[in-house]
Amino acid sequence: MKDDISILKPAEVLKLTTWSTSGLRRQVLEGLFPPALNLGARSTGYITEEVQAVLTARSIGMSDDELKEIVERLVKYRKLRASRLLDVIAA
Repeated sequence: MKDDISILKPAEVLKLTTWSTSGLRRQVLEGLFPPALNLGARSTGYITEEVQAVLTARSIGMSDDELKEIVERLVKYRKLRASRLLDVIAA
């Protein structure tokens, strides 16, 4: 993954997936889709690369268990990347 982060608005994710808002929420709650970032007051977004990774995994028929593992890894990587950036800034 690249160091820069590209964000998709929830409406863009809904358009890509053709899910309803409640469908997207359900996917996140079940661990089948990465959670949105809180971007501020009443604003959220999804990391483009994470969305693409999950959609790619779905396109090759990965099971729900495999998808959950991928989402877990994506969230861990998100935290690691943020930690590294904050360490650089604090140095």
